[in-house]
Amino acid sequence: MNYLNNNTSDNQYLIVSEIQSDIRSLHRISESINDKPLADSFSEIAHKIEENRFYLVIIGLFKRGKSSLINALIGHELAPVAVTPLTSVVTFFEYGTEPKAEVWFQDGGCLSVPLSEVVQYVSEEENPENKKQVQHLRIYANSPILEQVILVDTPGLGSLFSHNSDTTLKFLPKIDAALFVLSADIPISKNDEEFLLQMKHSIPNVIFVLNKSDLLQPDELNKMIRYNLDSLKRIFRDQPDGLELIPVSTREFFAKARINGSPGDGNLKALHEKINKRIIGSKDEILVAQSIRQLTNLANQLDTMLTVKAKTLQLPLEELEQKRVSMQKSLDFLANGKDDFEAVVQSRIKQLVEKVGGQTDRKRNELENLCRETLLEKQAETWEKIRETDADVFYKNLLDRIIAQYNALREELEESVKNEFSHIILQYSEQSQSFLNEIVRQMEQILGIHIGGIISSFDLDIYTAFYIYEGEMKYSIPSLRKKMVYRFIPESRVRSMVLRQMYTNCMEVVMPNAGRIRADIDYRIRESFRKFRSHFRQKLEELLQSMKNLIDESIRSKTSVDENIGEMLVGIQLQKQEIEKIIRHYSRQQEPVMSSGQKVGNSGKEVKNVI
Repeated sequence: MNYLNNNTSDNQYLIVSEIQSDIRSLHRISESINDKPLADSFSEIAHKIEENRFYLVIIGLFKRGKSSLINALIGHELAPVAVTPLTSVVTFFEYGTEPKAEVWFQDGGCLSVPLSEVVQYVSEEENPENKKQVQHLRIYANSPILEQVILVDTPGLGSLFSHNSDTTLKFLPKIDAALFVLSADIPISKNDEEFLLQMKHSIPNVIFVLNKSDLLQPDELNKMIRYNLDSLKRIFRDQPDGLELIPVSTREFFAKARINGSPGDGNLKALHEKINKRIIGSKDEILVAQSIRQLTNLANQLDTMLTVKAKTLQLPLEELEQKRVSMQKSLDFLANGKDDFEAVVQSRIKQLVEKVGGQTDRKRNELENLCRETLLEKQAETWEKIRETDADVFYKNLLDRIIAQYNALREELEESVKNEFSHIILQYSEQSQSFLNEIVRQMEQILGIHIGGIISSFDLDIYTAFYIYEGEMKYSIPSLRKKMVYRFIPESRVRSMVLRQMYTNCMEVVMPNAGRIRADIDYRIRESFRKFRSHFRQKLEELLQSMKNLIDESIRSKTSVDENIGEMLVGIQLQKQEIEKIIRHYSRQQEPVMSSGQKVGNSGKEVKNVI
């Protein structure tokens, strides 16, 4: 397969064999410093390209019908479906002549199981928090779509079990394309939008599906589609037009199969056509582009670890021994939990939440007073203004004023919360003599990384923006000029009726918005800290283990009579130059396009002409 770069004047091709050669070089370098996670990651990319393993991932929130959709796409009910949270590990659906299932464990072991027993390994009920240490499942089936792509079922986002969401988020970098599943019985939610904001830059190839479309009447379904599309366009406003939302009904699809012995439509045909056109027709181009993105990210990590390796080799042996002991203590400390660290941070977060609550309460009181003063206490003055403009115009202007103040409060809180949270973590790291302070010192001494580099992963911008709720008015404010009945009612009574109705309506806007902002900020602070803590611990553990391995290797090299440190440093410099050359090479490849009639890997399948 060739890979064409349109931006080069000579129409130069980048052959996949060259990509594989670069992966082998990077794999060899990562093995030379005993960085097993990086070596395994390079092997996985190589295997994906070699075997043409294209991951089309079914993704979305808990209970949107992802597993049912996979069953409908395959044409067989293989993925287990249940009312309770089910998929707690990633499950791959691959082509096979006969249906079967394999359970792969974190220790590398594999167990073949009957399809009827799969639920024992993927359900939250029978495998809570993945106590059985399952890495992933593979289910094989004879299905046309599986001849082209590997379907992947992911744990539902937003369930009560945060580890399910974390499992899905960790899988994001490996995705080639996705079907994002929404449900017709639930409008697109805040959690949907939060996740889409996180994934939109890493997964450019997404098809949006609206499952359970049979639950709505045609006019209701059209309204739901329009509403969801408006939300999607707001999220993807910086990307090209052409967003679509394909309604499907997996229940209709299988209901007809049970009655007539053959599957129904459920609009699955339209979805298959969209997958063929948008994904399968260009899957080789997508696969290589995503592989290059992953390769480049990993190459940068490898370059950093070589810098660490060079630094450790130049340290005195006694200092290296001390660092090894310190690293092991840090790893042990990390494994045992950091109650003191979390207790302090949680206390500060509680104070932050209370501060936000105080600000929203003050704004609510301010707007309540504004409405009371304007509509009840200064009725005569307000009534004169209303007679100049009209009741509906005056009310709209007042409502716009309330909404504008809430929007200003929202923007102020978003910025202050981000800044204060970062300050909380930084301040603790500087003042505390416990675990975090130790980690900060180690990173600065060996890697030159400050805690701010980790703090950058905490950003409220990855969450959905607030949406001010204007309130569903039970009563409108009729125009004084158009409503004939007002001409037969005394003006004093009309004034009282209109102003009190305005006041009631305003309260139905003021009160819910104050509570909404407070609840949203509270949620975003706590959820962000949970994600920060999970990311922090995972990255630190990986970093510490890699650093410890490098120190161990440097100590071995410095104590070996067969090792020449000077030659090793020269070798590392040459390796860094090789990595930098690879990174520069791929950074020049912008918007590449596949060459027609070529192949990926050894699958033996011709690639469609996509030029």
